[in-house]
Amino acid sequence: MVRRPRVGGGRRARPRRKARDLRRDGAALGLGPPRAAALSRAPGRRRPAGARGSSATALLGPALVERISLDVRPMNPSRVASVLTMAQNSRKPKREERGRRILTASRSRILPLLTLLTLLGLVVSACTQQGGGPSTGGGTDQADPNGELTTRVGGEPDTIDPQKESFVDEIGVTMRVFEALMTADVKTGKVIPAAAKDQPKISADGKTYTYTLRDGLKYSDGKAITANDFKYGWQRLCDPATAGEYAFTGYIVAGCEAWNSMDPKKDDPAKLASAKTDFLSNITVSGNDITFKLTDPAPYFNAIASIWVGAPAREDTVTKGGDKWTEPATFIGNGPFVLSEWKHNEKMVFTRNPNYRTPTKLAKWTVVMITEGAVAFAAYRNNEIDLYGVAAEDLRTIDGDADLKKQVVDGPDGCSYYVGFNNRKAPFNDKNVRVAFAKSFDRDAYINDVQKIGKPSTSFISPGLPGYDSGDTFQKFDPAAAKAALAQAAPAATAALADVKITYSANARNKTRLEWFQQQWKTNLNANITLDPVDSTTFTQLVKKPETLPLMFLLGWCPDYYDQQDWLTTVFSSKASSGRVGYTSKQFDDLVFAADKEGDSKKRDDMYQQASRLLSQDAAAAFIYYGATKILQKPWVKNYYITALGFEIARFTDVYVTKKT
Repeated sequence: MVRRPRVGGGRRARPRRKARDLRRDGAALGLGPPRAAALSRAPGRRRPAGARGSSATALLGPALVERISLDVRPMNPSRVASVLTMAQNSRKPKREERGRRILTASRSRILPLLTLLTLLGLVVSACTQQGGGPSTGGGTDQADPNGELTTRVGGEPDTIDPQKESFVDEIGVTMRVFEALMTADVKTGKVIPAAAKDQPKISADGKTYTYTLRDGLKYSDGKAITANDFKYGWQRLCDPATAGEYAFTGYIVAGCEAWNSMDPKKDDPAKLASAKTDFLSNITVSGNDITFKLTDPAPYFNAIASIWVGAPAREDTVTKGGDKWTEPATFIGNGPFVLSEWKHNEKMVFTRNPNYRTPTKLAKWTVVMITEGAVAFAAYRNNEIDLYGVAAEDLRTIDGDADLKKQVVDGPDGCSYYVGFNNRKAPFNDKNVRVAFAKSFDRDAYINDVQKIGKPSTSFISPGLPGYDSGDTFQKFDPAAAKAALAQAAPAATAALADVKITYSANARNKTRLEWFQQQWKTNLNANITLDPVDSTTFTQLVKKPETLPLMFLLGWCPDYYDQQDWLTTVFSSKASSGRVGYTSKQFDDLVFAADKEGDSKKRDDMYQQASRLLSQDAAAAFIYYGATKILQKPWVKNYYITALGFEIARFTDVYVTKKT
């Protein structure tokens, strides 16, 4: 879960933070079923790559690469041993990575779509959710007080430090063990209080946010939580020495960007100290209150306060543990679970936090690490795991099994996939050419014949998220309109069509996808597009820089939080470091930059909608489909929900398992 200095208001240029950038670009569609886009990683960055596509769970075992399978139900020691044996036998020398955000299938924070799928986001909560529902059926509805939920992930997390991490599986661990000031309601997606007891108090100019902590909050070891603990978490986020991949989310806080952009090894110590002091002066504490001073009005800041980046890592445990503070002995949090055991490369065990304000119904949550999707599917069928993210290749087997068909649960994915055009170069610097290509392929046929799982899209923002616009159909399949648009293209653009290549991360699935598009463009535009397969590392490198950006390529984007700013400004504004198409429109910029600061929600939504429709009409990219997810779920799993975000954002207090009868 990709990518992106996206925060910071519309005006300021965002530094190109490789990590995040790539993350989102990830979906190079070299991926598998939606949300399976796992990012591959670039040197020093993370956000995994994936493997088969699973749409299931960023949430639970956060992120799986190949397909996510999860288990929920009391497990005896022999059963656990069986699952772990399968996990060990399925492991490869090099673990497959999981991730989200920008998707491209490659290395560097780019996810092959496949994993995106697996990243999906299963959320557990007692509320109903848009697009997904609670688990039902099987046995009795009475919760087993000693119930254990066992889920599967595709590999070992690189880090679970909340101020450093960026992969979905990493984030999932953090959000079990820590709780941010705010969270997102799994039913509405609205930001609601978590560690804070109410919505923030916002100054008249929209540049100051004050949160008040709930009374009596404690860490899992019983120590009281203070507002200074949250301040320390934000301090770690913006500290350049932390080298956090999501530090950019803090740039809207005054002083964060200036300090974080410095080099702790090269810059003058006095200047570093001054920058730190300046930043800390913009986060003040008074009793249970913590106040943030922002650089600009930012209605989306409350959403940022709901994600993992500001988790209250405790200074004493971080100092005591040093580089290994995330081991169970010192990984002390304020969330619903405690990381009680971590057997590296095999399993992580979470137990109920006795000091959490709302006790969990589960006594234990075990996450086992199984790389191979096929092994996980077999484990599900053998009742070794009880939740499994379905990949396209599993559908035939499931359709032929009446019992399995009853266990399928459909839900949202949150990610959006598209054909990227290099808007800076001919022929795609001509809007008419882009429009022609966007209207010249049959999205319904693509889902039915190629992708199998997903929903055709003609606009950018995914269903279930703020800004989704079902009425934006400008890019719908229309061969006649496509030909008419191409006929209006400038002669230079038409001539450049002779040398157009579509570059992709080489693998069999991508080849099949691209051959399908190649045929559509030949049939409907008489355009001869050459396929240009490259290795995943090369692909990532090509899409990272404007000067090497291919003419055409496949990408995807997954959200970090519920707000249009996370989509439109972050990806397509002229100042977005995560943008990969070179789209520039003053009208679009004016709309999103104004919306980023607008305090009136209706006006804000209207401006974002205008910008979103302009994006479609300009065909900055050709939108293909929205990710979707299918999971297999055992009947004893209760109150398990699927959300549009690909990582755990909800409290885990209400999911439970029943005793099988």
